[in-house]
Amino acid sequence: MNISIKEETLGQRIRAQRIRLGMTQEELAEEMNTTKSMISYYENDHGDMKQSMIAEFAKVLGTTVEYLVCGVIKEGSPDASSAEMLQLFSSMDDRTKEIMLIQMRALVKGGR
Repeated sequence: MNISIKEETLGQRIRAQRIRLGMTQEELAEEMNTTKSMISYYENDHGDMKQSMIAEFAKVLGTTVEYLVCGVIKEGSPDASSAEMLQLFSSMDDRTKEIMLIQMRALVKGGR
């Protein structure tokens, strides 16, 4: 099933990126230390958002402020799968990150 999502506003781009990552509003709210109703508020373009909040959305959603504000995706920007991997990786503790890096390096070397 293909879902078409408008990406004309900041809120629509936040929603689209959240959906691309397979996140619910509840999950995003938890990552952002806020409530589901605030995520809905922002996704529906109610009120102005502080720059620091936009930067936090970009970080949690594995994208750039430029994409969220302007809809511009720079060459070399991560695709949805890469963005999800970055988001998941950033939520790991340091020891788990080390283990995952070792495993990923071994996978890449094994595939050559």
